[in-house]
Amino acid sequence: MVRKKVFGIFSGFLAVMLLFTILSRAVSGASMARVETVRIATGTIDHKVNGSGTVEAGKEIAVYTESGQRVKEICVREGQAVEAGEVLFTVDLDELEEQILAAQQELEKSKLQNQDAASSRNVELQNRQRAQSRASEDYNQAVASGDASVAQAKAAWDQAEQELQSFLAAGPPAASAGESRMKQETVGEAGAAGNDGEDMGDAGSAHSPQRDENEQEAGEGSSPEQDEKGAESSQPESTENGQNAEDEIAAWEAEKARLEQAATEAKAAYEAAVASRTENVKTAARALEDANAPAASDSTSRQNEITSQQQELVLDKLQDLKHAEGKITAPVQGVVTNIAITTGDFTTEGTAMRLADASQGSRLVASVDKSNEKYVSKGCQVNISVAGIKEKITSYTVTSVTENEGDPTLLDIVIDMPDGGLETGTRAEIEIVQKSENYSTVIPIQALHEEQNGYYVLVMEEEQGVMGKELVAKRYEVKVQDKNSVNAALEDGLLTSEQEIISSSSRSIGDGSRVRKMDE
Repeated sequence: MVRKKVFGIFSGFLAVMLLFTILSRAVSGASMARVETVRIATGTIDHKVNGSGTVEAGKEIAVYTESGQRVKEICVREGQAVEAGEVLFTVDLDELEEQILAAQQELEKSKLQNQDAASSRNVELQNRQRAQSRASEDYNQAVASGDASVAQAKAAWDQAEQELQSFLAAGPPAASAGESRMKQETVGEAGAAGNDGEDMGDAGSAHSPQRDENEQEAGEGSSPEQDEKGAESSQPESTENGQNAEDEIAAWEAEKARLEQAATEAKAAYEAAVASRTENVKTAARALEDANAPAASDSTSRQNEITSQQQELVLDKLQDLKHAEGKITAPVQGVVTNIAITTGDFTTEGTAMRLADASQGSRLVASVDKSNEKYVSKGCQVNISVAGIKEKITSYTVTSVTENEGDPTLLDIVIDMPDGGLETGTRAEIEIVQKSENYSTVIPIQALHEEQNGYYVLVMEEEQGVMGKELVAKRYEVKVQDKNSVNAALEDGLLTSEQEIISSSSRSIGDGSRVRKMDE
């Protein structure tokens, strides 16, 4: 009885434990994240670039007229198709007549200025030639006159030097006078000596002591007064001769000084003539050099000719416009794409109108985000969609890819349509598909998780837990080779085809989170 009771209690305990286990599993299962899984596959990563744009003319033609024309009437509107020769706009003829008259007057003034300039050049040339001739004559005259003056001064100097040297060679008069006096004194002494001999001869023949004594007495008896009288009688002659000699010397010295002065002055005159000739020739040579200096370039005449030619062109165009009755017509068949003039205003030097040449086809210019730059290039196939046309146009390719001038974050994709497949002004959508190589590890983009250091995926795996086997999420680091908005291609070898990769979850999960499949 007791054993049966104990067995019943134990059975009850096991039942309660079983109930709690079931309840625990039920609660745990209810709290687990429910996930969907995928397996890796092979495939390509296609990149689609979408944009929109407008069809433009394949070639635009600028239409313009002479500036300053008052617009009288505009005969077309933007987007209008026109035929070649159709009137686009007209200008005021009265205003045109005034401009033609003003242009004719300006042309006449220019021609008169050209004539005046030519006359001035001729006069200047004649003056220049005359100045050169005169400068040459002045130079030759300065050389000849200077040579003559120098030669004349040199001759005068040579003559003065010759006269001075001849004068000095004759010697001073003092030497001649001294020699004459010495000769006279010698002759006087010789005469006195002869008389004394005769007296001595006579005395020898009749000599007596008495005579000698008488003569001695007679000599002794002569008085000093008698001696002075004899001396006085000879002194005037000696004084007069000395005075004459001094006068002659003085005259000789004076003549010498005069001749020396004359030679000095003649030399100075010669040096002055040489210096004068040098200076005069130098001045004349500089004047000749200045006269022969090259004239500065003068393009006034050519500039006036160019101005006249330009004025003639303007006048011709104004007259052509007058002959056309002020009408500006379409040069080709096409569509008016732009009108830059206003009725009543004056035309400018810019374009008045633009026409799309219908014979040159059209082109579609669409804008796409610049982040897609690596997926678009020249030659890419383009799918074009136009409202009202069910099928896409696939017969065109990208002609060029350039940065948008107004927005650097955009790219302009140009698609030429030489056959004019779409009309100018049509709005269209484009799609460019860039296919990649075939990858062996491709997963949906939602199965890929990104963080600052790279990418990872969560793989559902089975592991042994306290209450048995259970499913958990395991984190695997991966490397992305390519991706788009749908799929991502991973580096090979990181995952296997048997692994189930969590692609979605009912709630946020991480590495180690317990999970269960959606269909369980």
